[in-house]
Amino acid sequence: MHHVKFDEFEIFIRKVCSKLKILRVNTRSPDIAFLNAYRWEKLILQSLPQLEEFHLRYYERGGSVYKYSIYNGGPNQFISSFWIERQ
Repeated sequence: MHHVKFDEFEIFIRKVCSKLKILRVNTRSPDIAFLNAYRWEKLILQSLPQLEEFHLRYYERGGSVYKYSIYNGGPNQFISSFWIERQ
């Protein structure tokens, strides 16, 4: 996904994907909301009750090349009990 905001992605998921079992997201969006584990947790609990696998890759642009994100804007939110229980 390029230049899609998390809000737009969330609306799409809520409308069409309630029976989804596997979700893989590879995004090159500049919207760091994709790194907000609490928003993902809420979306999964409310809209993806049958989800069994979740994979997220967030790329950021460095110069003219995309690379894996090195976002250091806060603690790792993906280590809460919600995520640990679902590993």
